[in-house]
Amino acid sequence: MEENITDRLQRLEDREAIRELQATYCFLVDDGHFEELVTCWFTHDASCDFHDAAGAISPLISNGRAEILGFFTGVVAVLLQDMSHTVHNERIVIDGDTAAGECYFELTAKHPATGDAVVGAGRYIDRYRRVDGRWQFSERAAHILHMAPLAEGWVQRPLLRALTGG
Repeated sequence: MEENITDRLQRLEDREAIRELQATYCFLVDDGHFEELVTCWFTHDASCDFHDAAGAISPLISNGRAEILGFFTGVVAVLLQDMSHTVHNERIVIDGDTAAGECYFELTAKHPATGDAVVGAGRYIDRYRRVDGRWQFSERAAHILHMAPLAEGWVQRPLLRALTGG
């Protein structure tokens, strides 16, 4: 069945709104605006699952806005300072008021104890839901591929061991 122009336009607008949500996430995390991030851009029943792809660290799972806010203020803000991260290569599938997507992320930051430059990369795997006309994260999983001091390189000392002293 051929899709009409109104449906095609809506799908394009939805896709762009979700891409804007992904970018907003990066800016708010990098600027430390965790309260705004969680209350405005995560559904009330959202979940987050941050872990490394190799299984070297225990997954950091948060359910609901309070736990997600605690994760950002208690883990992200402590482990990474002066962070700047971007997303790219988005794939998004929209189905009415829900959507699924994935994208890669890359980041630079400063190690909180040593001040050394840190680089990292991974993949976000997301579920989105339109709430009151606005797209929000209902699930965000971060599969961290590597995170290491820039001077050592990500191949020599992969994942979060560099940040946690391992």
